[in-house]
Amino acid sequence: MFKKIILLGIFLFATSAIALMQDATTPATPTPTVLGAVNVVTPTPRPPKPQDPRPAICSAPYQEGWQRREVQAGDTLALLMENISDLSITQAAALNCVDDPNSLPVGSFVWLPPDTETPAPATCSQLVRAEGEQGCVNPSQGIQGAQQLFQNGMMIWREDTGEIWVMTHDETMLHVYEDTYIEGEPDPTATPPSTFFVPVRGFGKVWAEMGGENSALGWATAPEGQISLTVQPAGRVSYTEYIQLPEGTIYAAKFLPNTGSGWWVPLSTP
Repeated sequence: MFKKIILLGIFLFATSAIALMQDATTPATPTPTVLGAVNVVTPTPRPPKPQDPRPAICSAPYQEGWQRREVQAGDTLALLMENISDLSITQAAALNCVDDPNSLPVGSFVWLPPDTETPAPATCSQLVRAEGEQGCVNPSQGIQGAQQLFQNGMMIWREDTGEIWVMTHDETMLHVYEDTYIEGEPDPTATPPSTFFVPVRGFGKVWAEMGGENSALGWATAPEGQISLTVQPAGRVSYTEYIQLPEGTIYAAKFLPNTGSGWWVPLSTP
């Protein structure tokens, strides 16, 4: 009897242990949580960023092949451009938006072309040199032409442009004509007084259009002659050009395109 009671107790203990083990391994079913409505916020669009106008003016950083140079204490634009001969200080300052070429902000950068590989010539052939100009930005060059002197002025023909310049002694106006003479056209038939001449060819055609002997030039005092001229632009886009005649006189000629007129001022005489 006693053994039966012991066996019954063992059986009940084992049954309870198995039940506890099953409860421990069976996961509890979670209770679902009900969420409220989600508020969706639509962001306010940012206003468009204004266009920066500086890159259109300060274009040096965008120039292909240009080099960035850090400004050290005591640097000036002229010092940084000692070995650059194809750009003026004024142009470099404008392209870098530099306020003062002689007072650069330390630690800033300027963009410049690479140094000239070959040293600049010791002398620069120029009729007129701008004050403070570095290098040989606007060199002079020789061209062929023709000249004829008149009682009250002269005519000059330029081979490079095919133009005839008319300048009179009593005014500073410069009159520019296109040379429209065609070989075989008749020359003026006026009869000049002794020691004077009638211009022919292109000069004669323009002279006749101006009024011939009654024009502001009067009669020619010598025949037309071939000459060599020296010319130099005053700037890359300037309307002014310097021109030197064979006898050495240098003129500043300012010609307005599409007008046929301009001004001329003698700068120096030999």
